[in-house]
Amino acid sequence: MNRRHWAGVTALAVATLAIAGCTSGGGTGTGGEDAGDPVAGGTLTWGVPAEPSAGGIDPMVASAIAAEVIYSMAYDTLLTRDDDGTIEPALATEWEQTDETTWVFQLRDDVTFADGTPFDAGDVVYSFETRKDGGTNATYLSLMDSVEATGDYEVTFHFSAPDGTFLDAVSARQTFLIVSEEAYGNATEEERQTTSVGTGAYQVTEWNQGVSVTMEKNENYWGEEPYIDTIVFELYPDENTLLAAVQQGSVQAASFIDGSLAQQAASSGFTLGEAVFRQNLAVYVNPESGPLADVDVRRAFSLALDRQAIVDTAMLGNAGISFVPPAGDPGATDATKLPYHERDVDEAKRLLEEAGQPNPEITLSYMGDVAAAHHPVYEMMQQQLAEAGITLNLKATPLAEISPIFTTGESWTDLVAIPGSPRASAAYYLEPVLLEGGYYNHWDGNPDAEKARELLVQAKSAATPEEYNELVAELATEAADKALEFVPAAVPVYFEVWDSNKLHDYENDAFYARSALDHAWLTQ
Repeated sequence: MNRRHWAGVTALAVATLAIAGCTSGGGTGTGGEDAGDPVAGGTLTWGVPAEPSAGGIDPMVASAIAAEVIYSMAYDTLLTRDDDGTIEPALATEWEQTDETTWVFQLRDDVTFADGTPFDAGDVVYSFETRKDGGTNATYLSLMDSVEATGDYEVTFHFSAPDGTFLDAVSARQTFLIVSEEAYGNATEEERQTTSVGTGAYQVTEWNQGVSVTMEKNENYWGEEPYIDTIVFELYPDENTLLAAVQQGSVQAASFIDGSLAQQAASSGFTLGEAVFRQNLAVYVNPESGPLADVDVRRAFSLALDRQAIVDTAMLGNAGISFVPPAGDPGATDATKLPYHERDVDEAKRLLEEAGQPNPEITLSYMGDVAAAHHPVYEMMQQQLAEAGITLNLKATPLAEISPIFTTGESWTDLVAIPGSPRASAAYYLEPVLLEGGYYNHWDGNPDAEKARELLVQAKSAATPEEYNELVAELATEAADKALEFVPAAVPVYFEVWDSNKLHDYENDAFYARSALDHAWLTQ
C-alpha cells in the first residue's frame, strides 16, 4: 500500500457521483492488459491548466491548488491515511494523546531531506511554529499553545483545549507539511517559492514560469525508490489546447477543470479517473459595508439562486448541489435541506423590500483568466439574481490580483469567488471565514457570525466523533441561515486522464494528491 495514497475509498463510495463513461482502457491504469514488471526510468509529461501563483510552491505561504498538487509531492506530513481512511505513520512512527490537551509524537530516525541534511524533532517544531506565526494554515492551530522537542525524535504538542480535529490535520496532504529548518530557514523568498528541499519522493528542480514545472526523483527519499525519474508539468492555460496535446500524444497525462473536455480525452483512448465533488465554488462575503451587511439581503441572494439549474446547465451535470463542507466530503450536509437553499424568488423579493433594498447592486470578482469552465456559473447566477431584482456586477479579475486574498488576506468588495481546496476535516471549511486570522474573515465583531463561531470552536473541541458530526451539521445550518458564505455548486478539483498504455499502476485519488506517482512507472 502506497503510504501517500491516503484518499479513503469509503469517502469515494459515499461521495462520488460517477461521470458517465468513467474509465477507458481499464481502471487499473494498465490498459486492461498485463503490462509486465515495472521498470525504472523515463520522463512523465503531465499537462496542467494552471501553474502556482502568489507564493509559488512555498508550503508555508502558497495555497493555490496548482501549488498544492506539486508541493504535496515534495514534502511529507507527520501522519498519512490508507485507502480506508485509517491514519498511519509517515514521518511519525507512533503518536499518543497523554491527556486531553497533549499529544506526543515519536519520529523516524532514518529520514533525510533532499539536500542530505538529517530530519529531526527540531524541523517539526520549526514547521509548526512558522505556521502558527502566520503561515497559510495558521487558523488551524488556534488551540495550540506550544510545540516542543522533548527528544531528538520526539515532539510534544500542548493545546489550550481539546482539539478533536488535530489528527485529521496532521494526516492531511495539504495542511501541515514539514520543512527543513536549515534549508527553508536559510533560503531566500525566491528559493522557497521556486524550488523545494523536502522529504518527499520528488523535488522541484526547475520552474520555467509560464511554461513548466520540473520535478526530479529524490535520491535521498526515505521510502521505496520511485520508478519514474522526472515529471514535467507542462502549462496549458487553454484547455482546448491541452485536449489537442492529449489527442496528439504529446502528454501522457493531463488534468482538466472542464469535465466535458476530459470526457473527450477519454474518447481518444485515455483513462478517465473517478471524480468526486470535493471542491466548492465558494463565494466569500465581505459584509462590512454595502448591501450584504444586511442579513436579509444575503438571504434573498441565496433564495434567488437555482442551484440545480446551475449544476445541470452551467456545469453540464459535472457538479453537485453543495454548501459547506462540499458535497463530496463525508461530513457534508444535504444542501437542499438547508435554510434559504431552495429557490423562492417571491420570498427573496419580500426580504429585499423588508430590508429597504428592493434593487441592490452587488459586485462579484472572479478569476477571469483561469478555470473558464466555472465562468458560466457566475453568468447564470447573474441571470437568476436579476429575476429577484438584484444586480450582480461581474468583475473578471486576473488570478495574480485575486491570489493575495488567499495568500496574505487582502480584502475585496462585496463578493469574491475562489474555488476551495479539500480540507482535512469538515470543520476546516469555515475556519478561514470565522476564526481570527482567517483570510476570508470579515465577520469579526459581527453578531450574525457569533453563533457559528461558537459552534466551530465547540466542534473543534468535540470529545467524540458523534458529537463532532452533530456540531458540524449544526454549524452548516447556522452558516446557511445567516448566509455567511455562498456555494453555487461543488465540482471535482480536477478531472484526471492518463494514457494507461504508457503510464502504469496509476490511479487518481479524491484529494488530487497524485500520490500514486510514487510507485507508478512508464513504458520505456
